[in-house]
Formats: sequence, structure tokens, C-alpha cells
Amino acid sequence: MERSNRNTAMFFIGAGLYLAIGAVAGYLTASALLLAALGFALLRSSGNSEQGKRSAYVVFAIAGFVLIANHWLFMLGLAAAGIGWYFIKTKGETRQGVKFVKQSIVESVRWEKDEPWVLESTDITVAVAEVRIDLTKALLEQKDTQVNLQGVIGDIDVIVPEDIGLSVNASVLLGQIQVAGEKGAGAMNRLVWRSPNFESAEHRILLNISYAVADVDVKVL
Repeated sequence: MERSNRNTAMFFIGAGLYLAIGAVAGYLTASALLLAALGFALLRSSGNSEQGKRSAYVVFAIAGFVLIANHWLFMLGLAAAGIGWYFIKTKGETRQGVKFVKQSIVESVRWEKDEPWVLESTDITVAVAEVRIDLTKALLEQKDTQVNLQGVIGDIDVIVPEDIGLSVNASVLLGQIQVAGEKGAGAMNRLVWRSPNFESAEHRILLNISYAVADVDVKVL
């Protein structure tokens, strides 16, 4: 009975918001926002199901398409202003100790090497990015090495060997974060995680990830 009352209340709340938003911004916009809410629900309930995740992303894509088609000029201007502001804000800014800096608009960053390679403290700022970093063969010369990944839209995959101490501070406005099996999905996500051997490890990685929309997956192997 209690569950039935709760579902009834949620129905009326949803219907009221739909009518209110539709009256102000138009019912096409209200429908797009409803689809986005459905995408959130699908993403949160998908667990480890790849099919569930794909369904959620398809719903997000449809909602985004409807919003852009209905307000294309506004969305285009907002995106351009946001990217411009972002790069003005980050231009020339590096964190203390960072030796390698990369900045671009769109790029695929792939550090997946079969030979040993030296990893220095790194700051990568890419507005729209695909990032694949495998640290299995990485050589760390310092006790603490920073890896800072930031941008607007990103698909981020990082692999870290289990013998390296790892500290992760990841935040996304919209999307999914998964670190060593711990997972968060939806809006305004932040996940802070430390490996059990962080304090005692000979070498440690400080991984900072900040994106507006992203799918973040950090594996410890």
C-alpha cells in the first residue's frame, strides 16, 4: 500500500512538472527532459549490464537531439561560450609539479605501450576527449605522480597496476564513474577513492578527473 501511494505521488509530481515546463518552455522541451530523466533511471538500474548502459545512452542521445533541434541556436551558442570560457579559464594553469601539459579541442589520447615508458606528472585538458591510459608498463620516477584529466565531454579508461598506490578524485556533472568496482551514475557525481596500499606504496598516482559529461572507468589490475 505504501509503495502504491509513493508511486501515485511520483506520478502526480512528474505530471505537474511536465505541464509546468511545457507551459513555459514548450512540450517538446518538456518531453526531452522527460526522456533525459528516463535515461538517468535506466543508467542507475543498469548495474554492469552493457545492454542497459547502451539503452540509457540511446535515450540520452534522443533527448539531446530533441533539445538541440528545438533550440539549436541557443544550444550552439551555449556550447561555444562554454568551451571558450573553459579554455580561457584553464589556459596557462598547471598544478604544482606538473611537467607535461596537453591542451586541445578534440583529441583521442592513447597511452597503451608494450615497452616500459616513463610517466611524469601530467595535465591533459581536452574539450571533447577519448582517453585510454594503461599504466601497466609505466615507470614512475617520483614517489607521487599527478595525472590530471579535464574537459567538457569525455570517455575515460585508465588501468593502474595493483602494486601502485592510487588516489582518485573524479567528478562529472552528468554520466558515470566507476573506480575499482565502486560506481556512481546520474547527475552531479563525485567519487573519491584510495587503494588500501596507498600509504605504504613505494610509488603513488594521484588521479584527478573533472568533466561535464563523461563515462569514467578506472581499473586496478
